[in-house]
Amino acid sequence: MNRENLKTRDEQIKKVESYRWVVWTILAAVYIFVTFHRMSAGVVKNDLQQAFSIGAAQFANIGSMYFYAYFIMQIPSGILADKLGPKRTVSMFSILAAIGSVVFGLAPNIGVAYVGRFLVGIGVSVVFICLIKIQSRWFYSRNFALMIGFAGLAANLGAILAQTPLVIAAQKFGWRNTFVFMGLAMVVFAALTMIFVKDDPKDMGLPGMDELENRPAVSANIKVMPALKSIITNKRTWVISLAYIGLYTGYVVFLGTFGVSFLMQAYSLTKVKAANYVISAVIGSSVSGLIIGYLSDRFKNRKIPLVLSTTLTLIGWIILIYTRMPLSLLTPFLFVFGFVMTGFTMCWTVGNEVNDRRLSGMATGVVNCVGFLGAAVIPVVMGNILDKYKNVPAVGYEKAYFVLIILMAVSTAASFFSAETRGKNIYQEK
Repeated sequence: MNRENLKTRDEQIKKVESYRWVVWTILAAVYIFVTFHRMSAGVVKNDLQQAFSIGAAQFANIGSMYFYAYFIMQIPSGILADKLGPKRTVSMFSILAAIGSVVFGLAPNIGVAYVGRFLVGIGVSVVFICLIKIQSRWFYSRNFALMIGFAGLAANLGAILAQTPLVIAAQKFGWRNTFVFMGLAMVVFAALTMIFVKDDPKDMGLPGMDELENRPAVSANIKVMPALKSIITNKRTWVISLAYIGLYTGYVVFLGTFGVSFLMQAYSLTKVKAANYVISAVIGSSVSGLIIGYLSDRFKNRKIPLVLSTTLTLIGWIILIYTRMPLSLLTPFLFVFGFVMTGFTMCWTVGNEVNDRRLSGMATGVVNCVGFLGAAVIPVVMGNILDKYKNVPAVGYEKAYFVLIILMAVSTAASFFSAETRGKNIYQEK
């Protein structure tokens, strides 16, 4: 290759390495909306119970409608990401999520509220998998875990918005107006996605990651059923999914469903103060994704971070539910708790590395499917227990969270049997 061609090649690589951040930032911004809606129900729990005259179980169903939809859509989301491409998939479904948010905000009764939350869940269900797909097509494979950490940072920005800022917005503008506004804002980002996002550098006439990393080109001609069969029959997929379910379900329950109300009851806190303590866990989670991802990539190790995360999270749950620490220790404890529970980001990485790399969307979808099943079912089970013990809420929370602790113990055991990939794709076709 002569000097002129080398210069052109270098310029193309620089364009890839700069424009990829435009693509990633837009989808990461959309992902903020995803986690805002995921975590928002717990903070406006009292408002929703008052507006619709419902108990803890029906409230949990409002949250779970999102997760039922998300669960249903995980494998289809992977297929859409792999076949249709992230740009068109996110653009179309973001409009559906926006409609759902507006419907939820204007809901005259609990039935319409369920429909709104379900539409939101369907609409946002595609975003994370499309973000992972974009990262696999625009970023070097050596930075995969780190980029998942950055995705986690975007997620936690949404979770932060769904804590104290949501409390303040709901008090000032009303919870209904807040959700209507979030729906309208999402329309703007759907438009930005359609205009600026590209599925692959090759769509701009630039060299793709396959070429830059000297690896075989990925074909878009993927046969869906054989692809799903290869993922579902892979034992390593199920092991990492079991490790994921306890970590992720706990993350959702504490940050999005019963965390604020539990702290209010256990420590006699106001809603704003309880939400501020939950933000400590969110900040720990934000830092965790970046640090764990960086260290995992740096030392080419996936299993040790995952085992440590599941084990320490299990211990953390037992301490949080069955002890009462001084308030001065609650903030640092919750920061560390949020940090260790976010080891579930390793599960997405390993799920991709133990399956055919062409199927990153579907592999992530299958792993997510298991986690979101837990996030849909467990809060409803917990809500029924809380309703049963509504006259003795302290006992109710202990019994409700015991269900989650059992699930977390299963995930901890599974993490010890997870595959160590050393930061490489170890899938071998039979």
